[in-house]
Amino acid sequence: MVRIGGVIVIGAILTVIGISFLFYSDEVLTDVKVSNFGEPIQVGDIMFDIQYVANFEYLEKTKEFKIAEQAEIDRGLIEASNEKPEHTYFQIQVTAENKGSEIVRLTGGQLHLYDDSNTRYSPTFVGYGDSELSLIDLEPQKAVTLTTQFDIEYDEEMQYRVGIVPNRHGMEGTQEIAFICIRNCS
Repeated sequence: MVRIGGVIVIGAILTVIGISFLFYSDEVLTDVKVSNFGEPIQVGDIMFDIQYVANFEYLEKTKEFKIAEQAEIDRGLIEASNEKPEHTYFQIQVTAENKGSEIVRLTGGQLHLYDDSNTRYSPTFVGYGDSELSLIDLEPQKAVTLTTQFDIEYDEEMQYRVGIVPNRHGMEGTQEIAFICIRNCS
């Protein structure tokens, strides 16, 4: 009698775990897309075209940004951004077109640079002008072209890829991530 009850309880527990896994996997598993030669790629409702621009040893902040940044620093909310990188600024141009019917939030933090050894670099916001990606609400059926940069030890021979990773600050409705080769693609 106890053995039959134990088998029933264990069977019920395994059934609940199996059903939970099915529901959870539908919510969490991501679809990975790869663009090997820099061609545009769609992630969720956004079509991305990302291209390498150039390397910079210095990017000057705008006067307006310097004033706004100093006010935030004085209040203890942020640290100053750097016009001069530790190594070199590797700049990319991002064209994003919202193909959907709802506003989608884009941030620089959704883009990461990867090298041959899969080292991940986060974007660096400098404040050099209106064309720099920080935060934008992209209207349906509209496109925007912006730039962002990464502070890296640049190697002329290395292959570089940009990873597009939706997060809680934007594009959270998609379960896709994408990698676009932008430099030394083979």
